Amino acid sequence: MKKIKVLLADDEPVILRGLRKLLHWNELGLEIVGEAYDGKELRQMIDAAQPDLIISDISMPGYTGIDIIREIHETNRNIKVVFISAFRDFSYAQDALRYGAVEYLVKPVDKNQLEQAIQKVIRLIGDQSQRVREKEMAVRFELKKRNDSIEELLVRITDGDKSASAQLIKMGLVSRSKYITVCFGELDGVISEGNSRMEPGRNLLDFAITNVLVESIAQTDSGIYFRKGELHGIFLQHDRLEEALSLSRDFHDKLNRYVKVSFTIGVGKAVETLDEANISAQFAMDSLQCKYFSGWNRVIEGQQPKADSEVKSRINDLLKKLVTALINPAQGDTDEKVSELMESFRMLAPGGKHAAVSAVYGAITCIRQELKDFGIFAGINDLDDHELLARLDRFQTFEQMAMHASEVIEEIRREAAAKIGNKEIMQLVQVRSYIEEHYAENITLESMAALVFMNPYYFSSFFKKHTGENFKQYLTEVRMKNGMRLLMQSDLMVYEIADRIGYNNPRQFSDTFKKRYGKLPLEYKQSIHS
Repeated sequence: MKKIKVLLADDEPVILRGLRKLLHWNELGLEIVGEAYDGKELRQMIDAAQPDLIISDISMPGYTGIDIIREIHETNRNIKVVFISAFRDFSYAQDALRYGAVEYLVKPVDKNQLEQAIQKVIRLIGDQSQRVREKEMAVRFELKKRNDSIEELLVRITDGDKSASAQLIKMGLVSRSKYITVCFGELDGVISEGNSRMEPGRNLLDFAITNVLVESIAQTDSGIYFRKGELHGIFLQHDRLEEALSLSRDFHDKLNRYVKVSFTIGVGKAVETLDEANISAQFAMDSLQCKYFSGWNRVIEGQQPKADSEVKSRINDLLKKLVTALINPAQGDTDEKVSELMESFRMLAPGGKHAAVSAVYGAITCIRQELKDFGIFAGINDLDDHELLARLDRFQTFEQMAMHASEVIEEIRREAAAKIGNKEIMQLVQVRSYIEEHYAENITLESMAALVFMNPYYFSSFFKKHTGENFKQYLTEVRMKNGMRLLMQSDLMVYEIADRIGYNNPRQFSDTFKKRYGKLPLEYKQSIHS
């Protein structure tokens, strides 16, 4: 506990020595910080020593004790005064008490009376300190309550709740600036796995980040800091369009300089009204998601364009070429095709990490299934589908995930190459490849058997052994799959689709389609569109 600082004053040195010896000051929680031998010296020492209590003679050269206490009273200084005097004059005591003296003791000073006076001072200072603390706590509580209210309103506004706008305006927090921009930032590389031992460190970092952002934003007089879940939010009001980006970079530089952490800020789109703040907020969140692709510890502005159908079509084409190269190594360099495929996946950035991981996972499972359909499935990549998805999702940047996906595909390539070395597998690949390219032609069991120099009976057994289905079923499935594609992606008539997939009789195509999908082709198309 902090000691009470005491200043003694008397023009008689013997009295001062006596006062020092009269009480055990330290045990009472007091510390004598100085002695004055006249009023003038006492006046000077008050400023230097900053005492909590003055024990002084009332009549001294220079200034009297009454002069000193009057000045303390008029300047509203929080100093307690106990007077000691050889005079019993009532007017002295009356003046002393009028200016707030705690006690007026008559010399010679009685030890018990002085100790009682000191205890009274201790109680008064304690009560006063408690009132100050309570007042400070009340001020802090009101400030926190106001800040919490502002934070709640900003969260609601960024969620699109327009009713919160009027309340924020009423609080005087909306300026007449031309633009409003919402930004969101987050600590990079933090994965919440319920590890309580990591929480104290995370909380300390969050506290440090919050302090730097609050102070930095306050210096600009252009924004408000708030929290939205785990995100650090910045609500900026500005007149120049480029100002939000400039301020965000400044905040980011200060975080790097003072906290020394990897932190990414997503800058939203500048809007002109408070009711549009949710649009800016969504842009900021989309920008923040792009750090998975563009990298950590930077300021990312705006929203990247959505991946269009051309990108998705390119991914499908590259996937087909890659599968062809895996089945027929002479068809081209798989490494180059994998690199092109991964770069195309990068263009899915607007969908964030989830879209990229799902797309890459889908591509790998598609490759595995295609190879399996070609009979190259024994032991290929023993990785379970759920384990593969979890592993891809574990990486925190697209670069890391793409590198791992490329390694998985390389594993598949090596296993496929080993299997393709088998003569029967090579023959099966040859048959399947031919069917995939010529399904619209008149393909028969006999023609396929001749392709691989087998008699029809042996070929039928050979095909079922390696695929698990008979030749006719497989050919029908390939034709139906392509018939469905043409039905859903073109305006061709049913008879035209039948002709393009190898059926001379449209009725036969329709009956086979209904058996496979439960409805006639036109009925199926109408049900999907409706």
